[in-house]
Amino acid sequence: MLRKLYFTFLLLILISTPQLLSQNSGISFERLGIKEGLLSKEVQFITKDAQGFLWLGFKQSISRYDGYHFTHFPQAEMLFGLSSDHKGKIWFANINGLFSLDEKSLKIQKEISSNLHDTFPENDHYENIYADSQGRVWSNDFNNIKCYEPETKHLKVFRITPSYQFNIFKSRFVEDTQGRVWVTNQWGIQCYDPQTKRLWKVLKNQSVSDIAFLSKDSVLFATPNEGIFLLEISQKRIRPFVKLPSMSDVPVFLKPAHLPSHFWLGTDRSLYLFNAQEQSFIDFSNLREEGITMKDCYLDTQNQITWLASSVGLLKHDFAIDATLLQVDLPQKLVAFPVKVTCFFHENSERNWLGLSHTGVLSWNEKNNDFQMFAIPDGASVNQLLKDDKGNLLACTQRAIFRLNLEKKSWEKLISFSTNIKKVCLTRQHQLWCLPEWGAIQVYDWQTHQLVQPWKELPYQNFFQQNVFTDILETEDGNLWFSAWFPKGFGIAHFDIQKKQFVLAENQNKHTDFVTDYYLSLAYNAPNTIAISGYGGFNVLNTVTGKIIRTGASGNLKLKGGNCNSIVLDKKGTIWMGTTEGVCSVGKQNQVSYFSEKDGLTENDVVHGYSLNSANQLWLGFTNQFNILQLERLQQKQIKSNLKISTIEILGDTTLVNTHESLVFEPQQNNLTIRLSPLNFKSASQNHIRFKLADIHENWIDNGNAEMISFSNLSPKHYELLVQQGDSQGNWASVPLAINFEIQPHFYQTWWFQTLVGFLVLGAVYSFYLYRIRQIKEIYTVRNKISADLHDEVGSTISGINIISNILKQRLIEQPENKGFVERISEDAKKIAEALDDIVWSIKPQNDSLENVLSRMTRYASELFEAKNINYQLQLPEDLSGIALPMEKRHDIYLIFKETVNNIAKHSQCTEASIKIMIQKKSIILSIQDNGVGFDTNQKTDRNGIQNIRERVNKYQGKLDIQSNPKTGSSFLIDLPI
Repeated sequence: MLRKLYFTFLLLILISTPQLLSQNSGISFERLGIKEGLLSKEVQFITKDAQGFLWLGFKQSISRYDGYHFTHFPQAEMLFGLSSDHKGKIWFANINGLFSLDEKSLKIQKEISSNLHDTFPENDHYENIYADSQGRVWSNDFNNIKCYEPETKHLKVFRITPSYQFNIFKSRFVEDTQGRVWVTNQWGIQCYDPQTKRLWKVLKNQSVSDIAFLSKDSVLFATPNEGIFLLEISQKRIRPFVKLPSMSDVPVFLKPAHLPSHFWLGTDRSLYLFNAQEQSFIDFSNLREEGITMKDCYLDTQNQITWLASSVGLLKHDFAIDATLLQVDLPQKLVAFPVKVTCFFHENSERNWLGLSHTGVLSWNEKNNDFQMFAIPDGASVNQLLKDDKGNLLACTQRAIFRLNLEKKSWEKLISFSTNIKKVCLTRQHQLWCLPEWGAIQVYDWQTHQLVQPWKELPYQNFFQQNVFTDILETEDGNLWFSAWFPKGFGIAHFDIQKKQFVLAENQNKHTDFVTDYYLSLAYNAPNTIAISGYGGFNVLNTVTGKIIRTGASGNLKLKGGNCNSIVLDKKGTIWMGTTEGVCSVGKQNQVSYFSEKDGLTENDVVHGYSLNSANQLWLGFTNQFNILQLERLQQKQIKSNLKISTIEILGDTTLVNTHESLVFEPQQNNLTIRLSPLNFKSASQNHIRFKLADIHENWIDNGNAEMISFSNLSPKHYELLVQQGDSQGNWASVPLAINFEIQPHFYQTWWFQTLVGFLVLGAVYSFYLYRIRQIKEIYTVRNKISADLHDEVGSTISGINIISNILKQRLIEQPENKGFVERISEDAKKIAEALDDIVWSIKPQNDSLENVLSRMTRYASELFEAKNINYQLQLPEDLSGIALPMEKRHDIYLIFKETVNNIAKHSQCTEASIKIMIQKKSIILSIQDNGVGFDTNQKTDRNGIQNIRERVNKYQGKLDIQSNPKTGSSFLIDLPI
């Protein structure tokens, strides 16, 4: 228990002097500022929520960072503090009170309101917010430490000042493994014991900036003026530990670093990495020179990143890169700066040789970081380092080649060149092949150092004068391969050591397979593979066949910049190229990624030393420094996916949605852009995304490095979007992120509306049907009434006239001069009766069927032909059921038939007639023929029979064909649609 743990703080005069390293030991920081999306370059607070989003506090704003974009939550008042708990809330405060922000719904809720109308200022302040593992929220005001319990809404207040005062002070909070909360401020150190629920004063009357645990029982704390002290809890003892590197620095925070026993010490002017075990500091002089004030620190152990809030923005140190990338500074005491590392030679696992742009060659022992300088006599730039057959180190400059005497630490000049040489190759044939900047290749016998000519002849005249050779290497079969610029061809060739002749690759491959005519670098991967890079991409060839087996054009692979300066090929078949945009890797499946300054590389422009050693380490030369890239770590296959939805853009407007609830969108919100983040805060080139919509996309759609997935004109339905996270080497997470969302239909697309409309349509159709039935019944009633009236009244009257005329005919036998008039009356009455009978028949609804029409037509023709003693044939269709005709059309068809048959009976003088009635498709066809005297179809006549037939046929867009011949009779072919 800490009840009796009170210390009398006696400062000792003698405090151990720190060891200060002037260099930064390869630790670099990426800086994010206003250009990258910050609202202000001065970041005050920093924390991380349970999902993995990073939260930043500014003077009057809160921002959430997903590794790609910042989402801002502006505040009207100055921010007092920012912290996150483990229950999904972000806590902050301002003059209006204490607030919580739900990290899922992003809704802000006021937890405690300030009382600004009283004279008691303490209830208006909640400074330096800290949320512990139990969800308690800690803060301070002018005189007190406050502890708020959200579940019970209870606020505890612990007075720590000896007397009442009105100055806000800075407090730092940290929780130990036992759940105790330690507090540091200008009043000393306090500790909250959750067992007793009391705050004990551990150290009084001494300003303490921050506290950090060295072990479970040992605590380090930093003071503004006296350095760092060690508190041994069980011994109840405080002792001086180490002085600060600069006593003028005021400590701001002391936080655990990524290395054991290491701590980040932020001050008002700089930053240090403190090694507690060695009691030494790494000083970041570049930050000190800028006068940067450190504000806060957060150690992201999940992503292996240190985040630093400062006066110049957000600083990021990816310490996972420390295991992937080693940055080594050249010793300025051995070589004048600036100097470039131009080439490497790897002797063994400990000793490596570095060629420099001036002075000579450095030997570097990686194990103890020891450098030795071996100066070249003329101090020229070293283009290449290699070993001879006896194991001696050779250094090639533009004008000479030197051999190192390691015992004497001196160089012996072996060969002087007459022209500038940029590349050499010492072959198994004991020949030194030298590539000049321009002109013919020079070959020396290594034993005699005399020029020789190994080739019998050249491929064509001026072969050396027209072309520029850039690189050379020897394969296992002893052949020599060259990269070059062939203005009139393609710059790949090899020298066949057996045939002693040059072979041009363009003679063995399609010209379209070459990515350029200007190649720059070669790489060999035993047994039979060689890779060549240049302006426009790379090619891979089989050294046995000379055939191009792989083409990587910059345009097709979307390589940045397009120029591939240097190339190596690792054991897994991955191609690594130095470009102006960093190191570019291309996997076997053409997965492209870049490792650049954002990932910790010294520079993006990789054009100098470039070498792959047997440990699969890529060595890169820069100015005053070189980098070692661990390719094995970059190619790790295990992907830990933490994909989250960051924001959703609806119709181009960014919308903050609660992504942990059902995503339901209005019908007009069917154009969506979903922004995702793996929340690993790596360079975008290291993250790949692919997706598919379940039941829509059969295969994955590669989204590349883009974090946005867009959909347009989505139909109303439920969707399941599957998203998979991958890396730059083509490895993918085993479990994809499933995002379910729904586009709601318009009201007229809903099932209930469509059902209602269906019922309404059915109701309308049924109502119309009933109306038509009622109307038809009314029409039938009228037609029956008319038919009855005509038959009963007019018909009976005509019948009476006919009877009376017959009586008159009998009585007028004695008066023959009047008999003709009476006969005419009788005949006209008979015609009227027949016409009236036809009208009555046509009006009756019972006769609307085609079957009744044909029956009447048959009866009429039979009666007429039999009366005229005409032999006739009548052929009718078999099935007439279900065919009904309108009254008018039925009447006209009957009259057409009647008129035709009547003409035959009256005028044709025929003895035989044929009637054939057919139903074809939707037409009735009448074919009527006789063997009579015929007539002239073109002769005009005052009779209306034929004209009436023609008019009635045309009325229904029918067809009438009349054929007549005095010898064969007449034929009528009538086609009427029904």
